[in-house]
Amino acid sequence: PSICARRWNAVGAMIIGDSYMHLYTTENIQALSYLTFILFMILGPKFFHIYLPAPIDILEKIVPQVDKKGYRAIVVTCDDPTTRVRDHILPLFLEASEYIDPTIFQTVETANINMNDLCSEPTLTKKAITWTNLERLRKLTRLPIICKGILSPIDAEIAIKYGANGIIVSNHGSRLIDTTVPAIECLKEIINVVDGRAEVFVDTAIRTGTDVLKALALGARAIFIGRPILYGLCCGGHNGVQRVLDILKSELTYDMACCGLTSIDQVNADILYKHA
Repeated sequence: PSICARRWNAVGAMIIGDSYMHLYTTENIQALSYLTFILFMILGPKFFHIYLPAPIDILEKIVPQVDKKGYRAIVVTCDDPTTRVRDHILPLFLEASEYIDPTIFQTVETANINMNDLCSEPTLTKKAITWTNLERLRKLTRLPIICKGILSPIDAEIAIKYGANGIIVSNHGSRLIDTTVPAIECLKEIINVVDGRAEVFVDTAIRTGTDVLKALALGARAIFIGRPILYGLCCGGHNGVQRVLDILKSELTYDMACCGLTSIDQVNADILYKHA
């Protein structure tokens, strides 16, 4: 669930999508990341990822296209309501920019080129987000809606009330608020509160197959991978992304075998050590 893959590779979206088909995993495609024609060319299982609020006229134009192009769900980021100050990591962005092909940066950063109609509203990501935004989106699509960025059981309840079919327990890669709670520590409580009324997923700090196994054991329906995929994309393009996925799969398979498990269906909380 990562934005701007084209910053790190000129055809990042296509590469990631093709690599995901290798293991029949699902790509979470960010609406602000790619050219519109790429959004609808990517094959394989895919979710469409948007930020709210967006002007209702834009949603009315984009969402029906998503419905018709094979997307299985719409993911809505709920935890990034305003522009934030990140002075402590700004030097890292500046350092990274020195190693990026300038033509890629120019293409991605040029207004209305890769974001098309989504860029027509200059304050798209700066307005207040309320649950009514989700309610309006629910009226525009029959696809499942997945709310990303939920850490509170109360918010999970409200999201379901306003039409969410899924929850991604996430703290946005720990990039929004310093000292925020780890997503994995919130997962079980949210699963208990949701109680089967919606699917519950998790992301943030998933770096190994062991992390995947722990999240599955806690009850997550699936796990989203962010930065490791971008690392693979930067280092090796298609082969790099595929290698990251292969490593995660092999680690997960090995750890399951060490726990005496032969299928994902057998994974449960019994394999976890519980502190007294």
